[in-house]
Formats: sequence, C-alpha cells, structure tokens
Amino acid sequence: MDILKKILDNKKEEVALLKNSFPINQIKEGIVQKNYSTISFLDSLSKNKVNIIAEIKKASPSKGIILNDFHPLKIAIDYEVGGASAISILTDEKFFQGKIDYLTAIKSVVSLPLLRKDFIIDEYQVYQSKFYGADAILLIGKALSFTELKDLASIANEEGLDILYEVHDEDDLEKGIELGFMIYGVNNRNLNTFDVDNNNVVKFSKLIPEGSILVSESGILSKEDLDNIVLRGVTNFLIGEYLMKSEDRVGLLKVLLNA
Repeated sequence: MDILKKILDNKKEEVALLKNSFPINQIKEGIVQKNYSTISFLDSLSKNKVNIIAEIKKASPSKGIILNDFHPLKIAIDYEVGGASAISILTDEKFFQGKIDYLTAIKSVVSLPLLRKDFIIDEYQVYQSKFYGADAILLIGKALSFTELKDLASIANEEGLDILYEVHDEDDLEKGIELGFMIYGVNNRNLNTFDVDNNNVVKFSKLIPEGSILVSESGILSKEDLDNIVLRGVTNFLIGEYLMKSEDRVGLLKVLLNA
C-alpha cells in the first residue's frame, strides 16, 4: 500500500470518530461564537520578492522525528521575527505528530496567516479548520475527485478560508483551473515514494493560469536550492524540515529571504 493511500484510509476513520465526539453542528456554533478575523493567506504571498511559508512539523513518514525538542509557539514566533510571510502547521497526529490545537495556540502569539496542512477529505475538516483558527487550508488534487474538491472549496470560500491547492500532475492542474483556484502548490516530493525532484515546480510554472500564484513545496535544503528555483521564476516557497532542524531559524530565514 502506498503512503498516501495509507494516510487517507486512516483519515477517514479519524474523521468518523471526530464526528461522533465533536459533532459538526457544535463546530459550526463554535465558529460563530469565536468569530475569528481571517488574515489573507493569498495576499501574504504577494508582498515580497521572495515569500516563505514556514512550516511547523515535528515528524514525517519519510524522516521520522525531525525535532525532539519541539516547542511550536517558540518556533512560530521565530518564523514571524525571521520574516516568513505565513506559517504552515501540520495537524495530522498519526503520521506527522501534529495537533489541531496548535492552530489556536499559535494564532494567539503571531499575526501571520496560518495554513492548516493536513489531508482534508471531508467537509467536517473544513469547518474544523475555521473553528481552530486557520486562515487557509491545503487541498490535495491527488486525494480528491473533482466533485469532492468543488464541494470542499465551496465551504472554504463560504468560511473565508483561502486554499493552497496541491498538484502533482496535469490532471490535478486541470481540475484546479476549472475550479478557479488561485494558489497552486507543487509538491516536489512524490507522495507515493517520497522522493524529491525540485524540477517539478519549474515544469508547472508555465502551466498555471495567469494571475495565479505558484508555491514550491518540499525539497529546499540550502540557500542554493532556493536561489536556483528563484532564477527559474518561482518566488514562493513552503519550507519545513530545513527550518525545523536549524539552530537559528530567525537567521536562516533572513539568509533565505535575501535572495
């Protein structure tokens, strides 16, 4: 069984349990009560010559534990001080050791837009993202049919959540174009093998609609990696492991952004 299928199968079980323990009607009532103001994730990717979505990620299926001494609030503050344009927060528990509570906690200490990074397959998770304080969500083309994407995107739009739409091939891209997505993320990591190829994002740079935004996800392990992609016309990056492992995240972000 490939990794993506394993994660998605687990996610279905997880969401079914959540629906029983914290019903969707309670989530919707909570959204009204909390009345969070949303920060534009889309606008955050248009403000600098190079924009970095800095990711908070404790572990991954391919790398195991990335950081043992893990303090998400401190990391988030470092990211804001270092000049990140937005923060991505892994909320999957089983495979990435994340927690959805991190969204609410981090929202209280930074003023950057927050992306909920998870495997979103059900409307429940979209409302849940809003309830916990996300400003944007990830939708993965490979994980969802056209109809599922359309339905989830409609709810996200109603709730004022931006969408980072992740594509892996031209079929994914076609679905996104038809649905009018504005932010396309190209995961340079193959979700079946978890191998990385930074040429993936460059390939898509000529294919996305004019006026939309392209984000390079995964695979940045040096300033040289980032500079090489910038030279080829891509200026928005989602960076996780490289930042997480750094002993000076503020300094590293400043170096990367001086592109």
